[in-house]
Amino acid sequence: MFVQSKFAQSNTEKFKLLLNVSNCVLVLTSVVMIVSILMSYPYAEHFSLPVQVAAHISTIVIAAFLKVSYVTRCLAQYNLGIEVR
Repeated sequence: MFVQSKFAQSNTEKFKLLLNVSNCVLVLTSVVMIVSILMSYPYAEHFSLPVQVAAHISTIVIAAFLKVSYVTRCLAQYNLGIEVR
């Protein structure tokens, strides 16, 4: 019984850490996504063509990281018994 309790406690700590990391990555990727969109569209005339191409490509790549961080956040919330939104 002690082993199960200790195992459950370590899993809880791991999911709390996962939730914190996912939240940080979600904020970071959101900010970087906004910057890349701004560089790609409204302020494109201020950047060279290679920078614009990189901004367009990074928008797609960053979107993937944004989605993964959201899914890991939902996973952590579910396993901690927190309402998933």
